[in-house]
Amino acid sequence: MILDVRDLRVGYGKITAVAQASIEVAEGEIVSLIGPNGAGKSTLLKAIAGLLPAQAGTISFDGEPISNRPAAEVMRRGIALVLEGRSTLKHMTVHENLVLGGYTRTDHKAIAADIERMLARFPILRQRLKQRAGTLSGGEQQMLVIARALISRPRLLMLDEPSLGLAPLIVADIFKIVHELNSEEKMTILLVEQNANQALRLAHRAYVIENGEIVLQGPDLANDARVREAYLGI
Repeated sequence: MILDVRDLRVGYGKITAVAQASIEVAEGEIVSLIGPNGAGKSTLLKAIAGLLPAQAGTISFDGEPISNRPAAEVMRRGIALVLEGRSTLKHMTVHENLVLGGYTRTDHKAIAADIERMLARFPILRQRLKQRAGTLSGGEQQMLVIARALISRPRLLMLDEPSLGLAPLIVADIFKIVHELNSEEKMTILLVEQNANQALRLAHRAYVIENGEIVLQGPDLANDARVREAYLGI
């Protein structure tokens, strides 16, 4: 397993947001994490990324412990997190945002080549290179933050609610991109997504988290009666 999270507990002061959660992600997989609002999904991703401290449990990446490591170190080891809410640097141009994606790298010629590769994958960004990121549409901003994360050449890409607030046609484009990253580039992806139907359709395996605890897991949760009733409206 490239990512192994065991009995993780994360909290905000005296409030426990994640309690003894354990998940695994194998190289080349898409693993989805679904659950209601406030269940601890985003908190779990932030703890893995080093943005929140783990109060207990362990996080291992590629066999090495990374619990409570600084976020910059976690990123250098090969984990990229795309936060919910399209966290572009809005005052900077699209090109400046993409360049920033390579700030942990020193191979500047290769960074330029990777930016060109991202512009080929996200053609709309080429048309917006000199535009400030804050003036882009919601879908364009989401494409930009995914592209920026990929510039760091992650081995694990974590996406937190990539479809949030987007129009249905744009949502379809975003999920198509996620599928292509995995199928064409063998990118390992941990996906947190409110759209449970799409998340389960994309994933090789999935976990359900409720009240900070993993309550279900497996490769075929879309056929689980509890998931169908609670999350798929069936």
